[in-house]
Amino acid sequence: MRIKKIPTLMVLMVLIFLAQQGVTAAKASTAPSKTVLTNCNVIDCTGKPLMKNMTVVITGSKITAIKQGPYQKSKNEKGVKVIDLKGAYVLPGFGNVHTHLSDLLPDPNNILEDEPLPSAVIRAGLNAMDALRHGFTLIRTVGDREFLDVAWRNFFDQGYLMGPRIFACGYMLGVTGGHRGYIKSGADGVAEIRKAIRKETVHGVDWIKIVDVEMLPDELEAAVETAHHLGRRICAHSKEPATYRSVKAGVDCIEHGYGIKDETIELMAKKGTFYVPTIICNLSAQYIKERGERLAKLGYSKDEKIAKARTIIAYADERTPEHALHQRRALQKAFKAGVKVCIGGDSNPIGEIGILEIEQFVLSGISEMDALIAATRNCADLLGMLDELGTVEEGKVADLVVVSDNPLENISNIRKVKMVFKDGFSVDLNQPQGTASYWDFFFPQKKVKGYATEADKSAGFKK
Repeated sequence: MRIKKIPTLMVLMVLIFLAQQGVTAAKASTAPSKTVLTNCNVIDCTGKPLMKNMTVVITGSKITAIKQGPYQKSKNEKGVKVIDLKGAYVLPGFGNVHTHLSDLLPDPNNILEDEPLPSAVIRAGLNAMDALRHGFTLIRTVGDREFLDVAWRNFFDQGYLMGPRIFACGYMLGVTGGHRGYIKSGADGVAEIRKAIRKETVHGVDWIKIVDVEMLPDELEAAVETAHHLGRRICAHSKEPATYRSVKAGVDCIEHGYGIKDETIELMAKKGTFYVPTIICNLSAQYIKERGERLAKLGYSKDEKIAKARTIIAYADERTPEHALHQRRALQKAFKAGVKVCIGGDSNPIGEIGILEIEQFVLSGISEMDALIAATRNCADLLGMLDELGTVEEGKVADLVVVSDNPLENISNIRKVKMVFKDGFSVDLNQPQGTASYWDFFFPQKKVKGYATEADKSAGFKK
């Protein structure tokens, strides 16, 4: 059960945001009763081949017809919007199922050190809405402060703003000293683990996220049992040998899977455990360089700020050549074994990093079709939403991405977003007005004017 109450602070901040954008909360979104996408090609991500010269009919929020040939409008038909896509490609909305809405890596301005909640909430919302404009209609958060992901999920679900579907996990849970010592005060012992998970569900989370590496077997088993008893799926930030133990204990999804072994992959395939490898966080300097050269050759590095920030973020997570090669081979083995692999970018901004992750699958030896299925069908399946989302099929919700060129020929064509639909509504792809972009967070900024700045100036202190 989801808690639908939205914090007063959240309402106030979003109303301010709306006012700045020149939008009133009273203005309702409208959509035609029927939208027809004609003269298009469809990649339905069910595993079927590309379907050419198609027409997709959206009635309300659902896909009601997928037919070959042009749309024949009847004389008496009203309230229909026909869009000639001129040979563009229709796909299911993308998923990015390993995200942290308010995280920054690197953080050159030390924003996270003492950032107040309102600032984190605003950044998180901007990040999520930007992801939707990149085609990510579905995201899962796997660790955010003070349940801001739950609040944004509710806000988007209730239609106050247009954003992606969020499956929230609230806080990441671990034992004291977990996550390589980053968790200073965790849940220790079976009783504390159970209580921590119960607290998460009281706040309305959809998923439970644990760090399994330092957990004892009884703590791990208690976490899985409690989450499932409360109707929540559970994922684990994982590294071998804990990865094998987590899969055996019944964890639903493995995140990262550092050093994952062949026997673990085989067990995952047998038990139906999902795998989110975050391959983009497992790149060596060589792979980072190759990726940069490829994007530059394709013309996606013309914006120097974005190109530089992509590189900065990549090197913040740089791995050894041996580790990077192992994770790449593990990804290939997982696909070959039949493990359900999903796209998860981990770093921010969600939109661009998610795109890079899909591209990285292909650069790691996965076919374009399999990479697209990992970004769509498998993500919906992971989240228990495959009956409604994840493929372009009649009867499913119209969460769609339209790109101008064929991503099966070049995976980077997913960057050529022409339209995005969520619940049958066409998403405005224009960025909010402003002089800065999300990328500016990754470069040193001038200090905000205020007491600290003035005090430094008076004292003759310079940074």
